[in-house]
Amino acid sequence: MIGSTNAVTTMYPTVIDTLRFRDRLKAAGFDDPLAEGMARALGDELADNMLTKRDLGDAVKSLRLALEAMDAKFEAWFEGLEPRFDAIDAKFEARFEGLEPRFDAIDAKFEALEPRFDAIDAKLESQHREFSTRFNVLFGTMALGFTLLVGLVGYSLYPPRPAEPAASVIERHTAEVRSQ
Repeated sequence: MIGSTNAVTTMYPTVIDTLRFRDRLKAAGFDDPLAEGMARALGDELADNMLTKRDLGDAVKSLRLALEAMDAKFEAWFEGLEPRFDAIDAKFEARFEGLEPRFDAIDAKFEALEPRFDAIDAKLESQHREFSTRFNVLFGTMALGFTLLVGLVGYSLYPPRPAEPAASVIERHTAEVRSQ
């Protein structure tokens, strides 16, 4: 730091040039022992709180060791879980293997019911055709009945005039033609 007979040497690198700082204090009016004391105090204070590459390297090394230890713990923990998961998988596989024949049996029952459903579908279709035919006959009969009813009502409201004999129509027509 400051080169003198009672200079204190530290292992920290100098953050500021304490000799130049002392000279500036002296130029500002401070006496030599006071300027030197202030320069040493400031240099020591800054050096004590300064982070060096070595400090940073030590911190990184410490963190790396801690992370490696945590990784090792997690790996051991996960390795301990792996047999448990394998056992759970085996249980599920055993249960599902037991269910597969049951599902196959249910599928076979549904397949056996399919011809019955086809027969029911055929019967329903036949009945639908029969009812459609009967409905059409009924509808036609009702339409004919309604037509007859309308005709009868019309006949009763407007009765036909008696028709002239054909001979009289011919004579009247012949008379009209001659008169022209």
